[in-house]
Amino acid sequence: MAGPAAEFNYLEFFKEEIRNENATIKIGAVNNLHLIASALGPQRTVSELLPYMTQVVQEEPLCNDDEFLHSMAKQFAVLSEYINGHDELLIAPLEHLADQEETVIREQAIQSLIKVIEKRPQLAPDHLVPTLHRLATKTDFFTARVSACALLPLAYRHVNADQKQGLRKAFVTLCGGETPMVRRAAAHKMRDFIQVCEKQDLLTDLISVYTQLSQEDTQDTIRVACVHATLVIARMLNPEENRQHTVERIKDAVEDRSWRVRLTVAKNFDQLCEAFGPELTAQKLMTPFIQLMKDNEQEVRKEAVKIIEPCLKLPNHFTPEQLQQHILPQFQALGMDSAQSVKAALAQVLGPIAKALGRDVTQRQLLTLISDLMKDEFHDVRLNIVSHAGLVCEVLGAEGLVHSLLHTVQNLIMDNHWRIRQSVVEQVPRLSRLFGMELFQTKLEAIFLSSLRDSVHSVRQSATKHISEIATAFGPQWTVEHLLPKLVEQYSESVGYANRVTTLHVLPQVSCVMTPEQVNQYIVPLLVKATKDSVPNVRFCACRTIMWMMENHNLGSQALSASVKPALLELEHDSDIDVQYYAQRALLHCNA
Repeated sequence: MAGPAAEFNYLEFFKEEIRNENATIKIGAVNNLHLIASALGPQRTVSELLPYMTQVVQEEPLCNDDEFLHSMAKQFAVLSEYINGHDELLIAPLEHLADQEETVIREQAIQSLIKVIEKRPQLAPDHLVPTLHRLATKTDFFTARVSACALLPLAYRHVNADQKQGLRKAFVTLCGGETPMVRRAAAHKMRDFIQVCEKQDLLTDLISVYTQLSQEDTQDTIRVACVHATLVIARMLNPEENRQHTVERIKDAVEDRSWRVRLTVAKNFDQLCEAFGPELTAQKLMTPFIQLMKDNEQEVRKEAVKIIEPCLKLPNHFTPEQLQQHILPQFQALGMDSAQSVKAALAQVLGPIAKALGRDVTQRQLLTLISDLMKDEFHDVRLNIVSHAGLVCEVLGAEGLVHSLLHTVQNLIMDNHWRIRQSVVEQVPRLSRLFGMELFQTKLEAIFLSSLRDSVHSVRQSATKHISEIATAFGPQWTVEHLLPKLVEQYSESVGYANRVTTLHVLPQVSCVMTPEQVNQYIVPLLVKATKDSVPNVRFCACRTIMWMMENHNLGSQALSASVKPALLELEHDSDIDVQYYAQRALLHCNA
């Protein structure tokens, strides 16, 4: 039996498979090429398999099969593990595939070339650079030059000074080419290429082509790419050099006729500020930024407003003085913007801005706007401003807020949109800590407890989750004497069973501040009562809550045997199978 198996010709088998007319079989054979290489061994893979693969991707009929060529482009990188270090043999076939008309084939060939060179960087000077120059100088079709652009940053990292000069020259030539697709590809790789260059080389050879492309008149994608390149260049240059070479490019981009270019500046404005530094930002970029906030395109205005929050996190940027002088004057118009998304973005940043400005300025210049946005017709706007209500309240303090925002907050907990009601509920613990016990009881307690009866489960769940924070803030005595009776009062047979289930979910949350004796006295009787509820959901929820209490509180054997265990024993034979299951689990805890 060993003879026929040993004589099996793996290479011929592979050749037959890839000639199969069935595409699935053919591509499957290519994707399993590593198995053929492993069976052949490194020597035969190098001497027989690789030459055949190099030949087959260039000959009819497979050279016209795009799916086959794409799979082959991927597998050449995989073969790197099976050729015993002869990775230079992979570069020639990948060069051929990098010149194909189909984009996905070229991109896959480039990815494979990158993997090969990153594994063996020493191949770059003698093998990758000549390949790159051949691709960059092919004039019969643009595809080879597009691939050359993609390889330039990788090659530049691994070659000597003389070769670097040649690569910079090649990049400049590609950037100035007549073919729009090549210029676009070069522009998209400019950021990566500049990152691996020295500052002096940038100023000597590349800054002129950067300026040229940033004024490209036919393709806005090139000008967008130049904005991204500016982020890299600005970090490499000092303030004086930036004044000379890059600041004007950003000013031009802000005034660009294409909204995509202006949008790119708006989205990356925080990174531009960081790259240019606080001094240059204050002197040169604040006016362009105001233009973006007034832009005709609503998407640009929205992103310009949203980026304020990241800018506030930068050290020494967007100081309170700059905010008051440049940013706040725009808010009145933005607060009345016709676009819902712009007002929603404004509502999202007002909390952090208020924190940066402090109480006096917020109360004087932002309070009216905040109140108006809380009453806005669009629910997204209301939701965003409510999500920062706690932060705004902390800035203003209880005295500055009681008569201005609190009434609005009270109304929003009855909003038609459940997400807004949920957001208000999430803010209540923060507000309760700020206001203190007395103001919470008079202004917020009733509306918060009403959320436990909300028609939407997520609102009830949020109220349940956050009630423990309130109990912790005001202490065990207040919880037992004031809060718990009101929660027990909500447990009523006359209302929907969902409210009774919610009450059972709330009890573990408030018990976190109670002693075992208090749990036995105030909570256990209600749980025992719930085990006798007419609705099965309430009964098994009571069993689960009893289990939780036994796991987290030492209830004592006397309380368990007196009231809890008899109630659970009754449920062992309940008509509902789920109730039986949870009752039995709870009994196991009793007996443990």
